[in-house]
Amino acid sequence: MKIAVQCDFDGTVTEEDVSFLLLDTYVGPRWREYLIEYTEGRIPVGTFNKKVFGMMKADRQTMTELVLNSERVKIRPGFHEMLEYCSQKDFKVVIVSNGLIFYIEAILKYLGVDGIEVHAAENHFSPDGMTVRYVGPDGAEMEVGYKEAYTESLQKRGYDVIYIGNGASDVHPARRSIHTFATTDLLEKCREEDIDCTPFTDFRDVVNGMEDLELY
Repeated sequence: MKIAVQCDFDGTVTEEDVSFLLLDTYVGPRWREYLIEYTEGRIPVGTFNKKVFGMMKADRQTMTELVLNSERVKIRPGFHEMLEYCSQKDFKVVIVSNGLIFYIEAILKYLGVDGIEVHAAENHFSPDGMTVRYVGPDGAEMEVGYKEAYTESLQKRGYDVIYIGNGASDVHPARRSIHTFATTDLLEKCREEDIDCTPFTDFRDVVNGMEDLELY
């Protein structure tokens, strides 16, 4: 059995959403008007991010320094232990996020984590505002269905997928996975839909839960 562990980033690897820190700092409260539209399902995530991140005009270095030095950016405990466990078991770890790839890569580098496949919104910095786009496994730009597209791609490559996430949007890949580790909004969604899941607080819970799955 080939196992891939697909993991969300914001609110999962990190305890809070890093993009919210950036938007609060460089855009101010007006971006949350679009957040309401997104959470109510009136606009897709691609449209939401293009609108709100297009308002951010700081350069890459400035934003990266904020992310790496902010007290609001905290890594959920047990992350390194989970990666080590997956390495020992030969599980492939893939991070797929609706967040921005520049800060995900910066945080992973800061943590000394390398060799992990990462998929997130591509970003281009400009004095006129950041541009973002989501590119799917086939190289085409996507507006919706980003996370589950990578779940399906892993399955086509012969992997059974274990999913780890926290947000409402994570329910889509969770539906396709053999098991889900869920917290906060995703946990609520999984319970509503009777999706097989294990609640977690930190990644040590995930490691213990994987041991109990008897995947070998």
